[in-house]
Amino acid sequence: MHFKDLIYIIALHFSLSGSPWAQSLEQLNGDLKELTQKVRPAVVQILVTGYGPKLGILSSPGGLNARQHNTGSGVILDPNGYVITNAHVVEGAQRIRVMLSASQNTTRRSILNQMGRVVGAQLVRIDRETDLAVLKINAKDLPALPLADSDALQQGQLVFAFGSPLGLQNSVSMGVVSAVARQLEPESPMIYIQTDAPINPGNSGGPLIDAQGRVVGINTLIFSQSGGNEGIGFAAPSNIVRNVFNQIRDTGRVRRGDIGVSAQTITTTMAMALNLPQTWGVILSDVFPGRPAYNAGLKTGDIILSLDGKVMENGVQCLAFCDR
Repeated sequence: MHFKDLIYIIALHFSLSGSPWAQSLEQLNGDLKELTQKVRPAVVQILVTGYGPKLGILSSPGGLNARQHNTGSGVILDPNGYVITNAHVVEGAQRIRVMLSASQNTTRRSILNQMGRVVGAQLVRIDRETDLAVLKINAKDLPALPLADSDALQQGQLVFAFGSPLGLQNSVSMGVVSAVARQLEPESPMIYIQTDAPINPGNSGGPLIDAQGRVVGINTLIFSQSGGNEGIGFAAPSNIVRNVFNQIRDTGRVRRGDIGVSAQTITTTMAMALNLPQTWGVILSDVFPGRPAYNAGLKTGDIILSLDGKVMENGVQCLAFCDR
């Protein structure tokens, strides 16, 4: 049985039985509605126009292209018009527009969502390593969401995915944090938050939200055999998002530090082979002469257990902290 189906059955049982639990569930229901009302104004739909191979036409030396329209999601992180989204949503675009969330008119009784205002957007910068991009729209005093500390996330924590899956603006889904740090490839320079909150094409670039209405991640990709949601989604952690967003907004680029080392995650097999006292941490497989690490006295074979107060669990984590 699916988690949400179980919650529904429990809620129905307690509401019918008149149990005090019904009041708690009603309070939860109200809190979730309040959270949605708080977050929704800062979530936007990204409308992209570009050119690509014309479908259904055999390729020719001239490279026949056709105008294509794609959609994605984004979130306002700065009230002065700065929006974060995924790089793959806007890369290669000839024209980018942003559909803002419609203002909520309490006197309007239609159940249909109002269409928001569409404004032009300028691509400030793309960061391919993290698959993030920053857009700028000509508007001020916009609703913006704060970034949470993704290092404080815990497995099982409730999260909510906002965005426009399959072009359906202002959609929200609920799930939990399945894993707080997932590498999609061994020693990959990027880690992700894994969640079972339903994410589909079009959610890319939208925010993953905690129960306090803070952005804990930017929904980026899914693992799927069908092409749709199968409960395995990945979001770029907010601490990485913050670093990339602030640098692009303030300087127009992302600069990364390089102390001149190659770091490798210590595994159980490695620890046994090297007769190490612990099976965790990071070992420096190479230290490059003349670089900051070398000048600081680090040597090949040194084991890093912590950095700036953070316990080192893998080589990617070590390099990520060195980049800050």
